[in-house]
Amino acid sequence: MADISRNLFGAFAGIGALDLPNTKLVDPFDGILGMFYTKIVNQAEVDNAWFAEQAVPAGPGKVLDLCCGGGRSAVELARAGHEVTAVDLSPIQLAAAQKRAAEFGVTDRMTFLHADVTTLVLDQVFDAVVIGGLSLTLFDGDARAALLRTVARHLGPGGRLLFDHTPAQPGEQEFEKVFTVPIRLRERSGFVLVGTLRQPATHTQFTNMSAELTDGEGRTTRHLTGFRFWIDSTETITEVLDGHGLAVVAAQRDPEARVDDQSPAAIREFIVAERVR
Repeated sequence: MADISRNLFGAFAGIGALDLPNTKLVDPFDGILGMFYTKIVNQAEVDNAWFAEQAVPAGPGKVLDLCCGGGRSAVELARAGHEVTAVDLSPIQLAAAQKRAAEFGVTDRMTFLHADVTTLVLDQVFDAVVIGGLSLTLFDGDARAALLRTVARHLGPGGRLLFDHTPAQPGEQEFEKVFTVPIRLRERSGFVLVGTLRQPATHTQFTNMSAELTDGEGRTTRHLTGFRFWIDSTETITEVLDGHGLAVVAAQRDPEARVDDQSPAAIREFIVAERVR
């Protein structure tokens, strides 16, 4: 849990330092906070539709969804007629993805794998690989190189890699936003404090969550987590991909973004790269 501690900022770091009873540092994509995170990101729809439209222009094909999370993109790809293999390391996220697939009636076109995407080796190639939810930017250094080797290993010639990121902007200033969301889980109720800290000078963006839940007898538990995205310019991303035989052929600003929106999501960009060697 040491990595989680290093990713906490502001009030979240303060909560972690208080050593309060019944307070746990937890994995961001599992447990209560993992379910909460999935519920939040599942509200977005534009990126799912974009991945489904861009994955295989010639028609339905085979798509590998790495870091599939709660299955937003994977299920939309299956609904578009693609045969989808969805991979994630979190059992909580995979269970949510399987439930979503059943709700939309596309289970027969989907395969779910519990695996580490940096070491994944499947005995097949795909027409497209999708890495949604800013997941590519969770990886840096050797881990990112390993992930991109996985991509290249599973893409046929001319196959497409699709992902999203929030590119660094010229003159961009540090940005912090914190908000509170009420929640209820069976007999427990409380709130989740959610925070984002974007630091362009250090090429990092942090997301923190702190859940406080009280049961019917007044007993309170706290769950605290934080993780880091890496911020890269589109030019840097292009250079990194080129080193793995992937050429950027298109970059599109998130069509839902508003010019006056100050959140980091407002500068999200969708990337299409093709395997050239």
